[in-house]
Amino acid sequence: MVLLSSIVEEVCAKHRPHTLILYGSWARGDAAPTSDCDLLAVRKRGTGILHDTRKWRGVYLDVFVYPEGKLRPAKLLHVRGGKVLKQRGQLGDRLLAQLERLYQRGPEPLPPDELRALKVWARKMLERVSVGDVEGNFRRAWLLTALLEDYFILRNRWYEGPKISLQWLRENEPKVHLLFERALKPDSDLMALRKLITAVAT
Repeated sequence: MVLLSSIVEEVCAKHRPHTLILYGSWARGDAAPTSDCDLLAVRKRGTGILHDTRKWRGVYLDVFVYPEGKLRPAKLLHVRGGKVLKQRGQLGDRLLAQLERLYQRGPEPLPPDELRALKVWARKMLERVSVGDVEGNFRRAWLLTALLEDYFILRNRWYEGPKISLQWLRENEPKVHLLFERALKPDSDLMALRKLITAVAT
């Protein structure tokens, strides 16, 4: 892809990485016209992690630039499934293999009291949402966002962001996906939200 090649040239010219990994929708092949170009860039040294976000030739870039010493695979699981565009030695391939092993191991389970706290929080938030004022409406948006991640946390599964998570639900838990679809509609009522909480927090 000509555009990707020019993006790689731009990122390499600006940040001088020796390793570059494309991840997210561009790597999976399901990018929409509005999708970010997500890149992990690794260079030999630096004072810290740099986040380069900008619109470049009509594409939003979302580039994380890491010095080698700051790489922490446990914090980079979102890069899993990426494609190595350039690398020093086998650094990119080794990192992706390590991420895959971490993913297959699964997340550390939360202790029972933390799991219970998530369930109680959802029901408490619903009560505050029902007030219907501006704070209640804010909490509604907050709750809807949190419920998707909490669904996976409560089942000791990785949460991989809204796109992949909703797709997984559609394919594996269609009834739960339908509850999310109904509750997320702008004009949905509290009953739709209550049913979703019951499905997530049971």
